[in-house]
Amino acid sequence: MKQVLDVSGLVFRHSSKKRWLKKPEIFSLGPIDMQVTKGETIAIIGQNRSGKSLLARMLAGAVEPDEGHIHLMEEKYWSVRHRTARKSADITGIRMIFQHSSESMNPGITVGQILDEPLRLNTNLSEPERKALIADTLVKVGLLREHFYFYRHMLSDGQQQRVALARAILPEPKVLIADEPFAALDPTIRSQTVNLILKLQQEMGLAFIFISHNLGIVRHIADRVIVMDGGQIIESGKTETIFRWPQHETTKKLVLSYQSLIPQHSLR
Repeated sequence: MKQVLDVSGLVFRHSSKKRWLKKPEIFSLGPIDMQVTKGETIAIIGQNRSGKSLLARMLAGAVEPDEGHIHLMEEKYWSVRHRTARKSADITGIRMIFQHSSESMNPGITVGQILDEPLRLNTNLSEPERKALIADTLVKVGLLREHFYFYRHMLSDGQQQRVALARAILPEPKVLIADEPFAALDPTIRSQTVNLILKLQQEMGLAFIFISHNLGIVRHIADRVIVMDGGQIIESGKTETIFRWPQHETTKKLVLSYQSLIPQHSLR
């Protein structure tokens, strides 16, 4: 399969200011090296404050790393030595959706206006062309064309997450990154959303990177798993290998915790 994302030597360092009688808090992440191929699903798991969400934001370009570079489709997407590289690259190539989709939706404008913004800023499509594409995308994510005129308060949590998904896939990205995208949804809507993303991934050839505490979903949809702890990748491999033969102590604890929540017969 064709490689779409190549991450090399990504490093982030942060030190909070020293407080009275307290040592400064220092958190560093990396160096991180990872590769993602077309159509592949990678799950990033780990305990709280392991650095997985920070890594996701760096991959999406929302947080600047201190060292390293990211190549998207062999083009330089981000480089610390050349901080404008991302502006000249395909800035729509990596898109991100968040756990609480409503927080990223302006309550004062319609769904259509929300979805129009990335197209207006990143394409040369005319207004009628953008409107037609938005309507088609709403249908693609399981909504109605009429939702174009809805406001945030008129949508359920599941519908808001579908709008967030529509906004992410509109520019036809190569990589979709999701930080706990299913956590705020009830089980039925969560299952529908998972299946929808898998369907879109197959149709569009998307690479999908997602952060999750739900190891049941991870085992169900991920091709590979990356385990993080203390800002480092401590283990990675094929999903079934990680779940059946975890090597690192932290991975063993995560898998054991997951196994304790499911019926024993399903582990055979």
